[in-house]
Amino acid sequence: MERTKQIETLEALLKQRKIDRDMETIDAIKEIPVSKYYDDDIFKKEMETAFSDYPLVAGVSQKVQEPGSYILSEWKDFPYVIVRGKDGVLRGFLNICRHRGTPLVDGSQECLGMMTCPYHGWTYELTGKLRGITKPYTFPDIDRDKYNLAELPVKEHNGLVWIHPKQDAEIDLPGFLGEELDEDLQHFNFGELVRHDEKIKTLNANWKLLLKTYLDRYHVPVLHKNSIAPYFQQGVIAHQLHPPHIRIAAGLTDLPKAEEEPSDNWHILKYAAVLYTIFPNTYLINHTDLVSINRFYPLAPDKTIWCHGMYHLKGRYQDEEGQQMLTQRFANIDAVFGHEDFGVAEKCQTTLRYGPSNHTIGLEEGLLAVFQQSVDEVTQ
Repeated sequence: MERTKQIETLEALLKQRKIDRDMETIDAIKEIPVSKYYDDDIFKKEMETAFSDYPLVAGVSQKVQEPGSYILSEWKDFPYVIVRGKDGVLRGFLNICRHRGTPLVDGSQECLGMMTCPYHGWTYELTGKLRGITKPYTFPDIDRDKYNLAELPVKEHNGLVWIHPKQDAEIDLPGFLGEELDEDLQHFNFGELVRHDEKIKTLNANWKLLLKTYLDRYHVPVLHKNSIAPYFQQGVIAHQLHPPHIRIAAGLTDLPKAEEEPSDNWHILKYAAVLYTIFPNTYLINHTDLVSINRFYPLAPDKTIWCHGMYHLKGRYQDEEGQQMLTQRFANIDAVFGHEDFGVAEKCQTTLRYGPSNHTIGLEEGLLAVFQQSVDEVTQ
């Protein structure tokens, strides 16, 4: 985050702390129909818009630096592979053989020299060009150019790899993110981060119900009383909307200490956790020297894939003690989100059809309504 913005955000947090209130997001109680979390038609519309019309974060550039390195989709409803070509160009393709539709890459390959169909042996270059057909005489006069892999728009930006679900789309990330948020992501230094661990888990809850657990502090003292609540005991939330994205600064217990030193010495991550919702399905958590990337991929109205990756700065945590510390922090994140937050979301999912027809959203939960409005706006 840019220096002046750090100071402005901390000043806002200190101001809100004095009145023990989060920054205002809504001026009255809101209601969200619970059908948003289980209705098949609503789910279908979300897939046709929110998950089809916007670029999605596929991973970090660090993962695909060498020729033949690749990123494979974790989501069966969008089966892509992104690969670094021998010419150094990063390209994305539907991970589907043009002969009979078999997936080409299954993740077992350490590095790709080419892509070979395991069914009939058709081969493709890393440019997507059809290279070989088994027993070519059985396909006389075939126009091979018509059978190249279906290419998808891919872009590297701020150390992240983005892919668009539509073949004819253009990816304009500065326009999509907005100038300020785009600049913020530069400060994540994704290009200098090293992967510690990644986890993929299928959860029995709606993707919005899961993602929204990140967006309010109202539940923290109760649900997280024995885990992270002590770190936010004197915390409040300041936010900034970058529609349809959201930036959140959540004050830590040490926030009052900021008043004891000049603002020129402030570093926001010393006093607050900074979190970003990148529409539609990505949530970034910026720690002092760690970054967590969380992505949610819908499988059904009540089933979602959660992908969590944790990355750290080069040169940090290199020894055995450092690696053990990272392993513990990764396990802690999984315990807080994977068990506490998402565990409650899964329980809520089972009772949605039998409880109240609307979820009542209080003033400290306002960002839930803001995020829902962003989804509603693109699905209308």
